[in-house]
Amino acid sequence: MDNALPKASDGPSVSEIQASTTFGRFVNAVANGAAVVAGVAIVAILGLVCIEVVMRQFNKSLQIVDEICGYLNAAAVFLALAYTLRDGGFIRVELVYDRLKGDVKQGVRWLIVLTGLIYVAVLLYFTVTHVYYLYRNDVRAVSVLETPEWIPQTVAVVGLAVLLLQLVAFVITRARNVP
Repeated sequence: MDNALPKASDGPSVSEIQASTTFGRFVNAVANGAAVVAGVAIVAILGLVCIEVVMRQFNKSLQIVDEICGYLNAAAVFLALAYTLRDGGFIRVELVYDRLKGDVKQGVRWLIVLTGLIYVAVLLYFTVTHVYYLYRNDVRAVSVLETPEWIPQTVAVVGLAVLLLQLVAFVITRARNVP
């Protein structure tokens, strides 16, 4: 996704521009909160792996570290999406985009943001449908914990919902700041 709003070197950050509206402040707070939880998940992964390494020195194992760390890794990825988008951290190919000028570049920016919004909305819909299926059919992981799969997959729903909010905030902010 192209960070269609000004970068820090060009003036105010996307976060600062969004903060000019109540909705923007709400989205910033939600994205920041989700990013903090993602950071906590990364620290938890570190802690669990360290505990497992020490325990293996004594021929012991928790036997659930791989599964829990996988869930935490997915949580970290999905919960950090909106924050990463807002702060321009997504990797993007700029070979063609950087050569565009004026109205064509503005049109492509709108196309990118709107396409991303539609894509995430559709992905969120099908993810919610999938999680509901997992819940309704009591699908469980084939593991020691036998985790109900809807629990860790709900994190993907939350992360995608926050990303969708961020994209909506982008559209609102861009509509208010059309050159």
